[in-house]
Amino acid sequence: MEGLLQLLELQQVDKDLRGLEEAKDKYPTEINQRQGALDKARGVVEAQQQELEEIGRRQRQLERELEEARESLKLHEARFSEVKNNKEYDALQLEIEACKARIAEHETQILEAIESAENLEEGVDLSRKDFAEVEEEQQGRIDELTSKMASLQEEVDGVEKRRQEVAQVIAANLLKIYESSRKAKGLRVAPVRKASCGVCFRQLPAQQKSNVRRSNDQIEYCESCGAILVWDEASE
Repeated sequence: MEGLLQLLELQQVDKDLRGLEEAKDKYPTEINQRQGALDKARGVVEAQQQELEEIGRRQRQLERELEEARESLKLHEARFSEVKNNKEYDALQLEIEACKARIAEHETQILEAIESAENLEEGVDLSRKDFAEVEEEQQGRIDELTSKMASLQEEVDGVEKRRQEVAQVIAANLLKIYESSRKAKGLRVAPVRKASCGVCFRQLPAQQKSNVRRSNDQIEYCESCGAILVWDEASE
């Protein structure tokens, strides 16, 4: 019976190991999800900041063009003293009106740029606050999970070592049967509980219950689910 009890112990070790492996798979997924939320919030701030910088560059360009238009207007207005006839006067007047139109257009665009920048700055401030909140929530959990992943591997290594120790003392034929059953069906070693299979809870026939109780490494299978039946101290 000792060998069968060791199979039960080995199965528990495998259950612990599987839980750790699942956690190792789960943590990176959660980290990626949280990192995605963090990157998204950061991206909003960066996009708005880039737009704000672009508005600033555009405003500076308009201011340079405005200054050039004003200088051009001065030069054109200074040429009135050089005008010799009506034709030259009319042509100069058209150029001056064109300069004034450019000046007015640039001034309007500069005002629009200033207004857009002011509105966008408010949005940037809000987005930065949102990002700070998201960062506080997500980064803390990311750091926690990253730390857990590092310690988790140590736990996995410890459980794998324990598995080797348990497996070494199990008879080769029992271990082979267990490994084949585990690969095919998962956890398939069942302690008897209240005369029932511990996997599917089917009531065992009286003779089979007696066989399991007396068994000395003789394998008895549950007729319902096929689990290897094991009698331990808790089976009384």
